[in-house]
Amino acid sequence: MRKFTLNIFTLSLGLAVMPMVEAAPTAQQQLLEQVRLGEATHREDLVQQSLYRLELIDPNNPDVVAARFRSLLRQGDIDGAQKQLDRLSQLAPSSNAYKSSRTTMLLSTPDGRQALQQARLQATTGHAEEAVASYNKLFNGAPPEGDIAVEYWSTVAKIPARRGEAINQLKRINADAPGNTGLQNNLALLLFSSDRRDEGFAVLEQMAKSNAGREGASKIWYGQIKDMPVSDASVSALKKYLSIFSDGDSVAAAQSQLAEQQKQLADPAFRARAQGLAAVDSGMAGKSIPQLQQAGGGNPKDSEALGALGQAYSQKGDRANAVANLEKALALDPHSSNNDKWNSLLKVNRYWLAIQ
Repeated sequence: MRKFTLNIFTLSLGLAVMPMVEAAPTAQQQLLEQVRLGEATHREDLVQQSLYRLELIDPNNPDVVAARFRSLLRQGDIDGAQKQLDRLSQLAPSSNAYKSSRTTMLLSTPDGRQALQQARLQATTGHAEEAVASYNKLFNGAPPEGDIAVEYWSTVAKIPARRGEAINQLKRINADAPGNTGLQNNLALLLFSSDRRDEGFAVLEQMAKSNAGREGASKIWYGQIKDMPVSDASVSALKKYLSIFSDGDSVAAAQSQLAEQQKQLADPAFRARAQGLAAVDSGMAGKSIPQLQQAGGGNPKDSEALGALGQAYSQKGDRANAVANLEKALALDPHSSNNDKWNSLLKVNRYWLAIQ
C-alpha cells in the first residue's frame, strides 16, 4: 500500500511540475496572421478572404475592425474607414488597435502627410533624434502598423543608445508579418552591424523563402562571408550559403571561391597557416605558434604569418620572439593593412623587454 501511495504521489508531483504545453493558435489568430501577411506582401485578395471569415467568426474583435479600417483606407473609402474608426472607438477606446488606427487616419490627411514628410526629411538628412521626436509628436505614442512602423523603428535604430530597442521592435514586427522583405532586409543589416550574425543569417534564411526577397537575401548573405579568411570556417560558411541559394551571380562566385579554398586547404602548409591565423585571432597562442612556424618555414617572406607569429608570442609573453617577428613583418611589408596593429604590439613588447 505504501508503495502504491508513493507512486500516486510521485505521479501527481510530476504532473504538477510539467510545463504547460503552449496552446495552438486559434482560428482567429491564424486568420489575423493571414491578414498581416497579405498586408506585408500587398496581397489584397488574401486580406479580403481572411477578413470575410474573421467578420463571420468574431466581428467585434478590435483587431478585426482595425484590419477592415485599414483595408477601406487603402481603397480610398475615407467615409467607410471613418465609420470603422468610430466603431472601434466605442468597442475598445483604450486599445492599441484604436490608437494605431487613429494615427493611420491622421496620416491620410494633408496635415498628417506634411508632418510625416518633415519627419522623413529629417531622417534622411542625418537628424535621427529630431526625426524620432517629429514621429513621436505625430503618432502621439501610437505608431501605426505596417510599413510606417518599420520606417519609424528603422529611424530609431539610427540612435546608438536605442538601437537594441529598435531591433527588438523590428523583430517583433517581422514575427507578426513575416512576408515584409523590406523589413527583413533592414533588420538583417542592423543585426550584422550589431555583431549579431547568427540572428542576421536567420532573418536572411527566412527572407530567402519568398521569391521577392530571395535575390536580396543572397547578395547580403554572400557579402557577409566572401571576405572571410580562408579556413575550415570559411569553407563551411560557403557550403551553408550554397545549400540555400542555387542561382545568381553571387552563387556562381561562391561556387568558384569554394573550389579554390578547398584546393588551397588541401596543401598542408597553407592549412597550417590558415589554422594558425585563426588561432591567433581567437587568442590561442599555444596552438598557433607551431602552425605559424610551419607556414613561415614554407615561405619566409610571408609577412602576415610573421606578424601573426609575433602576435602569438606577445600573447604568450615571449617578448624577444614577439619583437623579432614583428620587426620582420614590418620590414617585409611596410604598407600592410595590419601595420597599425603590428607597430602597437612592437612598442608594447619593446617596452616590456627593456624593463625586464
